[in-house]
Amino acid sequence: MKLNIIKTIFSLLILTSYSASACECFIIKSIEKEYNNADYVASGKVVQIDYVQIQQEQDGKSKVLTSNSKDEFNIFKGLVLAKITLNSDEVFKGNKRKKEVIIYTGSSGGGDCGFYFELNKQYLIYAFKDSWGTKELRDNNKKYRRTLYTDTCTRTKIIDPQEIEKVRLLKK
Repeated sequence: MKLNIIKTIFSLLILTSYSASACECFIIKSIEKEYNNADYVASGKVVQIDYVQIQQEQDGKSKVLTSNSKDEFNIFKGLVLAKITLNSDEVFKGNKRKKEVIIYTGSSGGGDCGFYFELNKQYLIYAFKDSWGTKELRDNNKKYRRTLYTDTCTRTKIIDPQEIEKVRLLKK
């Protein structure tokens, strides 16, 4: 009986001491502020979703693994990001020469603030270079130096014709 009470108390201590990390966005900026701060603003269709994981090696270096399923990665072995391929319809700000653009976002569905993209859906995306979300990726390899990142704390969303009209006015 005494052992069961001790087990119960111990279990309660473990369960109540667990600290969950949640995404906290302090403020979603106005369209104008977000447009001015963003490095890339475009509308387009998500044509591919892949995942990358940055794993630290024993020698201090890191390696980037790629997969079309995040289930192939062990989240305890390193950061996992969703790698979104966007077929842009209209680029409002940023590199207008590229029709297909790669944008990264968190993928854990937890406290990383990753935006949940769906394949073949249209989005208005506000993306940033040199984001905290891609620091490990950029530090790992020079080819990721100018990587774009977005998350739920930006104005990125499913296509909104009214917001697109406002962005077009800012572009002029």
